[in-house]
Amino acid sequence: MQDTPIQDETAEQDYQAGFARVIWFNEQAQQRGWKLSDRQLVHEIIQRERAALIREKASLPIVNQKTRSAAWNRGQADALRSLLRAQREN
Repeated sequence: MQDTPIQDETAEQDYQAGFARVIWFNEQAQQRGWKLSDRQLVHEIIQRERAALIREKASLPIVNQKTRSAAWNRGQADALRSLLRAQREN
């Protein structure tokens, strides 16, 4: 099945929302003086990628509003990767 423009647009919005959520949370954490270790960041990246994979392979429709799409989880994983990269550079 080909992705329709609406699905692509929704996926992009979900991706951006997931990415922005992690960046916002990181800013809040920094204001409080909190910092995740490299190990914690890697663990969270793995969890988000696993959630995205499960969501992609699921044959049942999303029933609950709290269930996030694969794109949302991938956006979070990419944001965590960028935080890990920035943390290692400093």
